[in-house]
Amino acid sequence: MADNETTGTGRPGWTARDDKSGLDPLGMQTTSVALYQRLLPGISNVTLRVRYYGFYVWLARHYSKVVRDTSVDEWCRFVRRAEALYALVAQDCDDARGVAGSRWAKRTLAAESRSGIRFSRYTDRQSGQSQYLKQKFGAFGAAYGSQLEEIGLLTYLDKHEIPVPTSYTGERLAKAFGTAVGRAGTLFLETVKSGAVQKSELKRMAHMLPSAIEEDSVERQLYEDILFGRMNAPDNGATPRSQTLRLVLRTAQYLGCWPDRWEVRWALYSAHGYSGEPLPAVPDAEEAQAFAWKVYHANDMLQVCYGALLKYLLDILGGSPSGMSMGRLLSAVVPRITAEVGEDVLTWQDLVDSIGMVENAWSDEPAAEWMLQDAITARASDVAVSTSEYAANALRLLAVLYARFIDQLERVQSELPVLSRSIYLPSIVSELNFFKARAGESIGDIVSRLLRERIIERHLWVAIQKLRSQGDYTFLLETDDGKVRVRQKDSPSFTNPRLAPAISFLGDLYLVDDSGLTAAGKRIMEAA
Repeated sequence: MADNETTGTGRPGWTARDDKSGLDPLGMQTTSVALYQRLLPGISNVTLRVRYYGFYVWLARHYSKVVRDTSVDEWCRFVRRAEALYALVAQDCDDARGVAGSRWAKRTLAAESRSGIRFSRYTDRQSGQSQYLKQKFGAFGAAYGSQLEEIGLLTYLDKHEIPVPTSYTGERLAKAFGTAVGRAGTLFLETVKSGAVQKSELKRMAHMLPSAIEEDSVERQLYEDILFGRMNAPDNGATPRSQTLRLVLRTAQYLGCWPDRWEVRWALYSAHGYSGEPLPAVPDAEEAQAFAWKVYHANDMLQVCYGALLKYLLDILGGSPSGMSMGRLLSAVVPRITAEVGEDVLTWQDLVDSIGMVENAWSDEPAAEWMLQDAITARASDVAVSTSEYAANALRLLAVLYARFIDQLERVQSELPVLSRSIYLPSIVSELNFFKARAGESIGDIVSRLLRERIIERHLWVAIQKLRSQGDYTFLLETDDGKVRVRQKDSPSFTNPRLAPAISFLGDLYLVDDSGLTAAGKRIMEAA
């Protein structure tokens, strides 16, 4: 095939095309991710159970004291065996929630008819043998290792590449974990070394598992002290993490339940509860952190609005396989959207004024952010074709966000510079200023400019950067011979700000339950 040939689908023949989706096609999730990383450091979306923190520092301490091999490959083998055995124990004892390799463990326990399981076959990366996890360093490398280092439990020495517990916090937690698991830990380490386990032995190691933290133990108290910043310096992210966890506890207290991540997000954003009642104001010491979470949620809703408008454009283009000129595309979609928002809406400011703000954003009133975002996300899929009403709801939500935040942008910029540090990272700051500068323009002109500049051209720019820097083909649409053509579909999605594992951690530590705060959780709130 010649260099300038195309494939039968009209794709360039000179590039190996590996379509990818869910890769932030407008580059707008970056600021949301950067913000929540600052608000909740030391926990990630894939650190699912808090006891893994003690488990890994305990393993690292044993390795440094007993194994003492500075080979990275030997450390890798040791960690992988330990993780696989942990998964087998968890699955056998029905405590596999959040445990890495649990699906492999379930298959293995079902398939092994004999009493013994040589699990080292699935961990030691022998050629041609399926493995419990594909990642070289297992869940430690893919999820926990970086967070354990960030939170101040593991560190690396200059003389080798094997992690060791930090001299104070890591050592204390490793010893406390070892004491807590006792003989089960001794058997576990012996089994890791042998690489084989009898099924009858699995339940003898049940005291190792995520749900087996004892409520009144030193180990549990150490997890609490670490998470709430009582053992590490502020530069370990202790202060923002502690403040966020306190806000989660406060939400549980106000709502009277074990909240999920969405309930925390909406309660912090709206300052209202389930029944529409205003929630008590957070203390002054937590107000800036609560404001940051409110801005995060608004920033995330804004990028979902843009994603919804992109979806609408893709759906319209999908009805024209040969493509459309940019002018024809905009002429097809802009009048449909503006007709939906109302013929009396002549300018952007008219749209803002016509909606009518509601006090409680987490309500079922038509103009509430909760209802508008639900109208977008509940109907969003790569298969379903969106309508002009769908696109108009995205525009309405943008107008509501504008009305709620336009007078607070100066505070957002001063307190949360990550949202305005670069013109190449669009955020609620850059986008609301875009609307502010054009508030008096005709609604048709501003929608046309929004779709062309902030969505189509931005997506093409983002996709080009990913192709250049990563070799990833993420184009949802392309331009060729003056026409715009759809390549693949995409749907808007929210980012995931680490709240789910944080809430899980609080449950593992007996700080929240189905009624809200436990006695231990209340003690934390009263100690402020």
